[in-house]
Amino acid sequence: MIRRRYYLDSESLQYRRVRFSIRQRFSRGLKFILISVPVAAFWIIIFLLLTGSPKERHLQSEVESIKLRYSLLFSDFEKAEEILEDIASSEDNIYRPVLDLPLLSESFRESGFGGTSKYDEMEGYEYSDLMISASSRLNSLLRRTYVQSKSFEEIIPEASDWKKRLDHLPYIKPVRVNISLGEGVRFRESHPVLGVPRWHHGQDFYAPPGTKVYATGNGVVTKASWNPHGFGNRIEIDHGFGFISIYGHLSGFNVEEGDTVRRGHLIGFSGNTGISSGPHLHYEIHYNGLVQNPLYFFDDDLSLEEFYEMISAVTEADSMYEDGV
Repeated sequence: MIRRRYYLDSESLQYRRVRFSIRQRFSRGLKFILISVPVAAFWIIIFLLLTGSPKERHLQSEVESIKLRYSLLFSDFEKAEEILEDIASSEDNIYRPVLDLPLLSESFRESGFGGTSKYDEMEGYEYSDLMISASSRLNSLLRRTYVQSKSFEEIIPEASDWKKRLDHLPYIKPVRVNISLGEGVRFRESHPVLGVPRWHHGQDFYAPPGTKVYATGNGVVTKASWNPHGFGNRIEIDHGFGFISIYGHLSGFNVEEGDTVRRGHLIGFSGNTGISSGPHLHYEIHYNGLVQNPLYFFDDDLSLEEFYEMISAVTEADSMYEDGV
């Protein structure tokens, strides 16, 4: 609404409307424009500085979104680094010691690739530190993952060979686990039959004649014959990896020389043949030509049921539970 101005006419004592000439109106309008435009521009600038232009607000929103993504990326980096740490810890404390492999040095695991020049193109930006940090951690993860994969390439064949060694290792008792142990590895001042000093290089079991005797590990039967040096009927199994097992004083054989056997395979029957003071099984283990104490190889945690269960994997189940097994 246009505001009208009036003045008091002293001659007529009446209020009369103020009327401006065109020039006066133009002058007043120009003054208004000259004053209001700078003021308006000032406030517009203040507003834009405080809130930004729509394009700036959009760009700022994108920047905040990118910063959030970087934050989530760093969180993923942390999880990946923790997983790699767990894998490396398991490898250093379990796999490599068990497989007798040298440990990887931490400096080798952490070693980088390339130089710092690869980050030059990221310099000079407002968030250069953020970008360089993310790229550096990513490169570190890639390097550690590569090193870990190469490490597993070394471990896997060793683990496969280690499993094969375990299968061939003579580590169970050659007779059922509830049979009492007899004389072990020791020097005897007087042989019970010969009456002369002699080493006893094996472990005896008080096994009644006909007790089933089992192979204690995978291998090849190299001897299944009469031994004239005191063992009587004896079986010898070459397990590979330097291990040989010997079973003496047998009453009969269930294998022949050249047969391939597995752990738990029925190979013969205990007896009292050869130089023996009574029915028993004489059992020896040799490693790289040296006599070993069989007691160190037995898995004494096996119950009788577990022993039979293992035996039944390579023999008939009904033969495992016969009376007098």
